[in-house]
Amino acid sequence: LFGLVNKCLTLDRECARADLEIVRYAVMPLSPSTGLIEWVPDCDTIHSLIRSYREPKKVPVALEHKILMSHAPDYDTIPVINKHEAFEEVMRVTKGDDIDQVMWKKSVSAEDWLERRTRYTRSMAAMSMVGYVLGLGDRHPSNLMIQKVTGKV
Repeated sequence: LFGLVNKCLTLDRECARADLEIVRYAVMPLSPSTGLIEWVPDCDTIHSLIRSYREPKKVPVALEHKILMSHAPDYDTIPVINKHEAFEEVMRVTKGDDIDQVMWKKSVSAEDWLERRTRYTRSMAAMSMVGYVLGLGDRHPSNLMIQKVTGKV
């Protein structure tokens, strides 16, 4: 399906200009709910990037989760409006710029950083939309990878 999505993205002039594509890799199913993906070189998970940025600063990797649980310990069972309020509180008390800072530190220039950030933003948006339409689940920082050189998800 991702191949079909990529074909549609290349046929649209604006999508092609924005270099939108879904990065594909082989997956070997082991059971209905598990599988192995091919080795993807020069990538890091979002979780590992955040950890590498936060650990030297002594900032807990799961800071946002801790704050969320302190405001809504019953998060899984509360109404959506309360989930939204708890999320807003987490956003109010945290910066949320870890990926931005990691990309800045790994970039050789401001122009390089801007290009990586743009590729990251566009590819994350494309992956999120396609994942939503296809009903992909289990999206979390430990299974979302970023290409080290390009910044694409």
